[in-house]
Amino acid sequence: MRADWQALRAKLVWSSSTLAFQKDFEAICNRDGPLRRYRDPAALLDRLHGPGDDHEARNKILRALVVEAQSGGTTSRAAVTLLLLALWPGLDHVRHRIARAFPECVADLASEIVTRASERVLTMNLGEVRKIAAGVTRSVQRDITADLVAQAERANETEEYSENDGAISDELPSRLGLPAGLDAKTGAAMIGDLLRAMIGDDAELVLAIAVAGALQHEAAGRLGLTPDCARKRYQRALTRLRQHLSELS
Repeated sequence: MRADWQALRAKLVWSSSTLAFQKDFEAICNRDGPLRRYRDPAALLDRLHGPGDDHEARNKILRALVVEAQSGGTTSRAAVTLLLLALWPGLDHVRHRIARAFPECVADLASEIVTRASERVLTMNLGEVRKIAAGVTRSVQRDITADLVAQAERANETEEYSENDGAISDELPSRLGLPAGLDAKTGAAMIGDLLRAMIGDDAELVLAIAVAGALQHEAAGRLGLTPDCARKRYQRALTRLRQHLSELS
């Protein structure tokens, strides 16, 4: 997994060294005040990664890059690449922390971190985020950790059911009142109807994540939501669902 992480960074570095990227970089620097003094991407990254306690000046550079990334213009992709390279040390710390906490889930962690960081850069509300680096890295760690915890909980539930399956009769009761012996398609449809009755519009989000097994950012994209909005709605929906299920117990 470390090799995957290094390979992703090498790919970004190579991309930032091309002639086309240099032209985009010059266009970005010509528009944005905090970036005007830098001749090439390497000089900018040396400034951001070098020693010093001028955090506010660095934050202004990162903010200018986020504005460019969110502009949707021809240089947007170059701005995202610059931000990923600028934030790489912080993202590397996130990777270490998640890998230590979830050693069994590191196979796709490198690409997941880069994907989440890119999404955060493109969707963050600059009116609400003061410190760009902390805002991106904390969001990436929080969202990936939440998804891994949810996946682990689903795996545990499946394992517990499998271990007891042979000792339970065909009349195994369902907390949702589903009849025994349903095929997967019919059962999923009935679960969907029950969830809609319990938690309304958020049922589609719960179905996508908890039943279909999609990651939160994947479900967000399918439903036209931002990753942050999907995370908050999913958490609220689970809280309401637990309340309903406790009442059925």
